[in-house]
Amino acid sequence: MIFLIILISVIAVCITIFSIYLLKRLLQKKYEKFVLDNSDCLKRLNEINSRYEFYPHVDYDQSHTYDNEKIYDTVSCRDYIIYQLQYSQKQIRDQINKVNANKQTYSQYLDEIKTVTQSGQFIAPQGRLKLDKLLRLERLLIKKQTFAAPCTHFSLTVYLYCSKINGQIYRSKNEAFYADDITALIKRLNNKRGTYYADRDIWEAICRVERGKVSNKMRFAIYERDGYRCRRCGVRDGYARLEIDHIIPIAKGGKSTYDNLQTLCHDCNVEKGDSLY
Repeated sequence: MIFLIILISVIAVCITIFSIYLLKRLLQKKYEKFVLDNSDCLKRLNEINSRYEFYPHVDYDQSHTYDNEKIYDTVSCRDYIIYQLQYSQKQIRDQINKVNANKQTYSQYLDEIKTVTQSGQFIAPQGRLKLDKLLRLERLLIKKQTFAAPCTHFSLTVYLYCSKINGQIYRSKNEAFYADDITALIKRLNNKRGTYYADRDIWEAICRVERGKVSNKMRFAIYERDGYRCRRCGVRDGYARLEIDHIIPIAKGGKSTYDNLQTLCHDCNVEKGDSLY
């Protein structure tokens, strides 16, 4: 019997608490509806908001993992972004332009919303609603409905990692590049005479990254494909003197792809040099 009385008391308390909470929520909704329907300041803010649109943030961060420590030490983050800009400069340049447009547009937006300063101006009479609570709620809604700052500064970060043959990363480095850096690199990259890069540093950076695409995993796959023999003289000399050669040299536009790589012994590789045969 005592247990039943306690249970009924607990239920009654819970119902009372829930009823109070429900009444508070209904009253809060009433305040919110009044402010949304009658705040002159919010209506002017929403009208301003309807005339502005901003470009979204797009992430152009780059990353790559090398399984060869010598290559990892040779290739810098700057080398890597120079190489990638050969193929992605249009998209990145477009994003820089969009970010600059955001910066200008957002400045105009901030200037315009400064004119929306006089709160507490309601179209309908407040009746029995408390003015101080209406003002607090109005300020909260103005803050909530004011556009947050869009992306107004461009940057990308290059992350380079060095891993063991099993994929475990044990070294890393990174460098951030900003709009001015990227624009300057694109200008240097496009300073060409035909297919020849006038800027030697740019060309050497591209070559370092291209050579670095031959990972240890790829190297051993090429050796296995070629039967661990030099494809010129046929010598089978183990790993000690076998090397990977670009059939079409990088200097002549060759890429680090399986069909452009072959196994040569050290002597044949030196003799071939940058020739095609």
